Amino acid sequence: MTKSTGPRIFVTLAAPNLSVMEAQASYVSGSPIGYELRLDFLQDPTDLDSKLRQMLMRLHFPQTIATCRRSKAGGLFRGSVKEQAAILGGAVRAGCQWVDVEMESVVAAGPSLLQQFRPAKVIVSYHNYTQMPDLRAIYRRLARLPARVVKIASQARLLTDNLRIHRLLRSFRSRSPKLVALALGSSGIPSRLLALQWGCPFTYASVGNHLGVAPGQLPSDIMRSVYHVDHLDHRTQYYGIVGSRASTSLSPAMQNAAFQAKHVNGVYLPCETTRLADFLSFARKLGFLGFSVTMPYKRAILRELDWVEPLAARIGACNTVAVQHGKWMGWNTDAAAVVEVLTKRLRLAGSRILVLGAGGAARAAAYALRAEGALVFIAARREAAARRLARGISAQVVPWGSADGLEVDAVINATPVGMAPHADAMPIDLARLRTRVVFEMVYYPPQTRFLAEARSRGMTTISGLEMLVAQGGRQFEIWTGQAAPRALMEQAIRQALNHPASL
Repeated sequence: MTKSTGPRIFVTLAAPNLSVMEAQASYVSGSPIGYELRLDFLQDPTDLDSKLRQMLMRLHFPQTIATCRRSKAGGLFRGSVKEQAAILGGAVRAGCQWVDVEMESVVAAGPSLLQQFRPAKVIVSYHNYTQMPDLRAIYRRLARLPARVVKIASQARLLTDNLRIHRLLRSFRSRSPKLVALALGSSGIPSRLLALQWGCPFTYASVGNHLGVAPGQLPSDIMRSVYHVDHLDHRTQYYGIVGSRASTSLSPAMQNAAFQAKHVNGVYLPCETTRLADFLSFARKLGFLGFSVTMPYKRAILRELDWVEPLAARIGACNTVAVQHGKWMGWNTDAAAVVEVLTKRLRLAGSRILVLGAGGAARAAAYALRAEGALVFIAARREAAARRLARGISAQVVPWGSADGLEVDAVINATPVGMAPHADAMPIDLARLRTRVVFEMVYYPPQTRFLAEARSRGMTTISGLEMLVAQGGRQFEIWTGQAAPRALMEQAIRQALNHPASL
């Protein structure tokens, strides 16, 4: 791992004026932290030298990178290269130790442009927001310039594009100038989280989840508190979650908290892709030891496994994979979690349980409950799907419109009804349904109207949060062989829900 005496994370501050940038800086904690000042966001750079010096004095002159990216390179500055250089020169006089100049400006003005920023250290940067070209050729071209660091940021269309960043960093790790390389976009998030481990002298982060100025940029406190990016080493084991919306998953907050609590040297990464084969290549190359599977790959992953637990095979869906002795092995911990949380409230054998929905979550619940001897009733708006599910497990189909007239021991909402932003919606009318237990699989928001209504009627309730922790806890136990710290995992999820930047 590259040794560095300066900041390992530079937090990007971007605002229409310096006062807001200074306010953004006050929300950043941890040391050592540096700041990248996106001066191209300023609406009025008049008298920048003195205003910026005063701001840096109040911040005790932290390590700062002055960036004034022109629109041709994806920034907001629409002035000439000469005007750009004047702003950056003012930032150096104000006390900024670094200057970032994009390749386009160097091409327009010539390499002599970089000499005028002395004594600041120069970063020459290349950004491509559409594709990932020949990165080696770009580094060799920029490395000829009088710069301390070459920065390359290029769009990831696939997870395997992160591997191109990895190979690039490995190839030029001991070269001068130093190389900072990142993949942009949701599929490029692993390169940001593993940048320091892969040899970058430093990486970039945002102040908060909604203040990122580059696609895929993560908040600095999340990079440190959730992923512990500056503590990953060559022994760190890789885990993750694969799905088409994996970047919004709560599982990284939950699983990384568990790794920390149990002293597992592992990191759990969000792996977002539109192609399962893309993830499989990525995971095999990096040597993943386990991963979670979410929509839309729970069925497709079965074809890639060397062994599947019998219940997951019957359900036709797998959400958990572990690599053991070189074999890829699959489980469905959703099913196990349904049984776990319900058996705390009632005896399943012989119980009458109504399952609302006929999708993946409903399938896992219905198969698991039938395996425990429960009598299962299935109601779904798509009655044909309900009938297909019912045939596979000898369950009874109930028309959606009359489901609330049943008398059952428990009802499970396995539909998205009640999920944010439609938290006021309810799948059925609890005023008519006679039941003792209401099980809500929706976990965001944590308190749906369905749960609130059930509590007000004195019913026993099970939240989607409890289900999420139960399935995640079983995943952790499969991967590590240790008991999952479930209370801590729930705490991590609640914190992530309360602070959306943690998602």
